[in-house]
Amino acid sequence: KVYDRSIGGGLRPGTVNLIGARMKTGKSFFADNVALNVAFQNIPVLMLDTEMTEKDHWHRLLASMSNLKIEEIESGSLFNDPQKKLKLYEAKNKLKELPFQYKTIAGKSFDEVISMARRWVIKDVGLDDYGKAKPCLIILDYIKLMSDDSISKNIAEYQALGFLMTNLHNFMVQYGVACL
Repeated sequence: KVYDRSIGGGLRPGTVNLIGARMKTGKSFFADNVALNVAFQNIPVLMLDTEMTEKDHWHRLLASMSNLKIEEIESGSLFNDPQKKLKLYEAKNKLKELPFQYKTIAGKSFDEVISMARRWVIKDVGLDDYGKAKPCLIILDYIKLMSDDSISKNIAEYQALGFLMTNLHNFMVQYGVACL
C-alpha cells in the first residue's frame, strides 16, 4: 500500500516500473512481495527470473507466506515441529491456488523472453475485445544483457540496455500490461 501510494495509486497497464538499488538490498524480495500481493487479489502474475533457481524461489515465497525461516524450509528441519509443518503445508496449498507463474529465463535472449511473455498474456491471461490484456502483472527480475552480442564497437552497454527497455515498454503498451 505504501508503494502504491508513493507511485500515485499502483502499477498501471502499459507501463514499465523500474526498481534500482545496490546488490543484496532486497529488490527481489520486494518483487516477490508485490507478486504475492497482486496474486492474492486474483490478478495473474508472471515472474521472469534471470538468477534464482525455481526451487530457491518457491522456498522464499513459502517462507514469506508461512512466517517460517527459509533455512528451516531448505533444510527440512521444520518437519520435526507439527505446527511449523502445518504452516508450511497451508502456505503451499495457498500458493498453488494463486494465479502466479514462475519461469526462469537465465540464458534466454530478450526476444525469447518477450515471446514467453506474449504467450502467457494471450494463452493464460486473455485479451479483451480491443486486443489488450485482462488485468495482469509481469515481473522481470532483473533486466540485463544475456550476452554481449548486442554490444559492438558502435554501441555501448547502456545503449543496448536502453533498446531493451524501449522494446519492453513497447510490448507493455501494445498489450496494456503492467511490468515491474
